[in-house]
Amino acid sequence: MIVMKFGGTSNQDAAAMNNVISIVQSHLSEQPVVVISAIARATNDLEQAARTAAQGNAKDAKGILSILLGRHNTIARQLVTARPAVEELKNAFTQYHLELNQLVDGVAILKELTPRTMDAFCSYGERLSSRIVAAGLQRDGIGAVWIDAREFMITDDNFGRAQPLMDIVTSKLENIVRPLLDQNKVPVTQGFIGVTQSGVYTTMGRESSDYSASIIGAAMNAAKVQIWTDVDGILTADPSMVAETKKVKSMSFEEAFELSYFGAKVLHPGTMLPVIEKKIPVQILNSKRKDGSGTLIDVDASNVQGDAVVVKSIAYKKNLSVITLVPHKRLNQYLFWEQIFSVLNRYGVSTGMVATSEYSISFAIDSKVLVDSLTHELQEFGIVEVFPGKGSICLVGKGMRARTSLMNRLFDALAPANVAMISYGASPMNCTVVIDEDQIPKVLNALHKEFFETIDASDVFEPRG
Repeated sequence: MIVMKFGGTSNQDAAAMNNVISIVQSHLSEQPVVVISAIARATNDLEQAARTAAQGNAKDAKGILSILLGRHNTIARQLVTARPAVEELKNAFTQYHLELNQLVDGVAILKELTPRTMDAFCSYGERLSSRIVAAGLQRDGIGAVWIDAREFMITDDNFGRAQPLMDIVTSKLENIVRPLLDQNKVPVTQGFIGVTQSGVYTTMGRESSDYSASIIGAAMNAAKVQIWTDVDGILTADPSMVAETKKVKSMSFEEAFELSYFGAKVLHPGTMLPVIEKKIPVQILNSKRKDGSGTLIDVDASNVQGDAVVVKSIAYKKNLSVITLVPHKRLNQYLFWEQIFSVLNRYGVSTGMVATSEYSISFAIDSKVLVDSLTHELQEFGIVEVFPGKGSICLVGKGMRARTSLMNRLFDALAPANVAMISYGASPMNCTVVIDEDQIPKVLNALHKEFFETIDASDVFEPRG
């Protein structure tokens, strides 16, 4: 069996959903489990409705939801014509609308929006879209069965960032989904959402439908996990920032994980974790070019890398801040570090980069988690300086640490930039620099020209589009 995940742009309207249905039809012999994201902008609308309700404005919140439900009803009417199917969707959507309005009323009265309640709002996007896709498959005579993710995707109660309880998930998938596959049915379910053991909806983080697909793939020992999106595969850089990008033919699990962790939008950072141990290949494909080869992520993928290739792809992040601390007292290093990381751990702050000298430490964090109380606590241990307005650029490629010429080439491209931090050597396959955020476009293009536009490596890259 395989897992096929379709993102929001692949489901954005009736025409896009018809395309999804045709792609699934072409893979029926591989026993697909279909994972559906919310339609484009649906999660944003649900979040906006929740926040509007928290301001006490129930009327406007319900207006946002009515428009969103109207979009789904329009898609459903265009996609499904058989009266029983239409009535079933209509009844489901009416029930969802009622439940959402009840959520709005409760939040508007309390004027309080908890992570648990936000997850409840956001869970409806995937449930709505996946019902339509399942009905569309049934329209074409395919034995599709809609399954609510709450039936198997059991998670902890860390709302907004829930983690699956894999033993339970595996057992439930085997009991619920495996029999359907044995009957040549096509299970259709949702990404992004789960449920606690007590039955409360959770979400696993924004853009985490890829993660859901890999969880299902790992739990069921799938032959492959396919991620269908709106790009041709993993590219050498963000095409909205760099014009002459190329498609990477293949990549190792470790390279893909590093790339997603350091900002590449094509994959959720957690996607690789469930499949690495079982060595289940992941393929990134473009739903608008369904005959394309995409990018294959596999255990042996990097073996085809040519000798001339140093870097596979470049990722970037914006909205970072660099915090530098110098201790009040010259304690032993390990005591000072323990104090600092204890504070960060208490605030749930992860650091993408850390640099140290004998008595000082610097780290880069997402500016959204930079709060006064965090810096106030850090000031107990040392002199704190905060440098906002930063961004990071990460070069990824297996074996980079062994390439002696890499740093010369990197610093030539970085010449015009104000480099705040650099990390090289901690990983054998990445080098990351922190620079001023407004310099990212210029530096990204300079690095891309240096590492991709001057080499001929048709065994590694191919033109996109």
